[in-house]
Amino acid sequence: MKKIQSLIPNPQSLAILFATLLLIGVQTSANEFSVYGGGGLSTLRYDVKGGDKSHGFGGLFGLGYSYFFTPNWGIGSGLEMAFYNAEYRFKEHSQQPYTFIDYEGNEIGFRSKVYGYKEEQSLMLLQIPLMLQYQRGGEERQFYAAAGTKIGFPLSGNNKISADSVKNSGYREFEDYEYTTQKFMGFGTFEKEKSEKKLPLQTAVFLSAETGVKWKLNEALRLYTGVYFDYGLNSATKRHISDRVVEYDSEKQSFAFNSLIDEAMPLAIGLKLKLSFDAGALAEAARLVAEEEARRKAAEEEAARLAAEEEARRKAAEEEAMRLAAAEEARRKAAEEEAARLAAEKEAARLASIEEGKAISLQARIDSIQSQVLNDFHITQTKPSEKQIPALETIIALLQDHPELRFYLNGHTCNQGDKEINRKVGYERAKAIRDYIIAKGIDEKRILGIGSKLYYEPLVPNTSEENRRKNRRVEFVIEKWLPIE
Repeated sequence: MKKIQSLIPNPQSLAILFATLLLIGVQTSANEFSVYGGGGLSTLRYDVKGGDKSHGFGGLFGLGYSYFFTPNWGIGSGLEMAFYNAEYRFKEHSQQPYTFIDYEGNEIGFRSKVYGYKEEQSLMLLQIPLMLQYQRGGEERQFYAAAGTKIGFPLSGNNKISADSVKNSGYREFEDYEYTTQKFMGFGTFEKEKSEKKLPLQTAVFLSAETGVKWKLNEALRLYTGVYFDYGLNSATKRHISDRVVEYDSEKQSFAFNSLIDEAMPLAIGLKLKLSFDAGALAEAARLVAEEEARRKAAEEEAARLAAEEEARRKAAEEEAMRLAAAEEARRKAAEEEAARLAAEKEAARLASIEEGKAISLQARIDSIQSQVLNDFHITQTKPSEKQIPALETIIALLQDHPELRFYLNGHTCNQGDKEINRKVGYERAKAIRDYIIAKGIDEKRILGIGSKLYYEPLVPNTSEENRRKNRRVEFVIEKWLPIE
């Protein structure tokens, strides 16, 4: 096995070889590029004890390159994907008991029987062939044969393991008792068990051969029809040592399947179709097509040049006409804009005069009620009387005409009575006015606040009952143009 592995070239060496052949070939007409595919028996060879092994079917497809250094002899390489499948099964297997130490430190003999066991292997390789080819025959048909080697680099490998049923038990000698139904410990009968494992893969080396007939389709195309044979010289899977179908995990108190497949060598026999392209003929055809295309493009370019000159003259005439029209339009717009500017200045002056008059009028109305008093409250009166309603309606009219105004409401008292009672009476007077104007349609959000000033801000000295009636009042303190949040 080690000798075979030492013969495997590394990917860099193969890439250099392939590039060298390609550079040599494209300089001559004695080279072919190809695409191909094939299928048939594509399986894995391995040794198993007992049971039945079934070979699987698969195939390959790839890209190739061949260089013919004489009319009869050539060498080829390429890249191809190959697929291998195999299956192994047995009806019944009684596993040799073995002993393990459980979580309590006791020895337990693990026993297992497996029914309807099956392993399904699938393998995918990236293969690089290096083949020597011989061909001879007539112009239209030739016999060919090729032989050489392939290197298979593993891409993926899966092993699907299943069993119809597994019966596990654990025997404790010191108890002389066999556990057969404790499924939580991995003992008992388990139906339809499945698992999937990755195959441990390694690079494989093949001896390869191919033979068949090469048919001429036209000067550039050839069709190969033949059979191929790939024989693996070493295992594509790494060696592992285990003859147990069922492995018990004492820590997890569970079991798992082991693969019985050890070393598996790939083998493929099948039919192959390959379509090849003669690079020389393709190059000549491409040269003639390129010359014709060059003549066509030259004619198109000349026609395009003449059309472009004519289009340029037409566009120049259009642009000149557009320039003159744009200049005239600019003069017209300038005159219109000057006239509009003068009209706008006149209108702005007119509106400013109107706004100034409105502002003076509004300020006069605000000033008339800024310190407007709703007075002549009796000493304990809080709600407005019929006598006070006209003055209050005047204020409401102003507030309705100018919804941008915001204001405070302050209630006042005279100096008679208890201080705390006066505070409440002043507040209730302001609150009663607030409720009244809200009922009249004034937005509550326009009221910035209400409060009680008690007798701290009298209009006149509290020296007589007449003066005290003037001091018992509610005032609107107007703020202008405050936004509603």
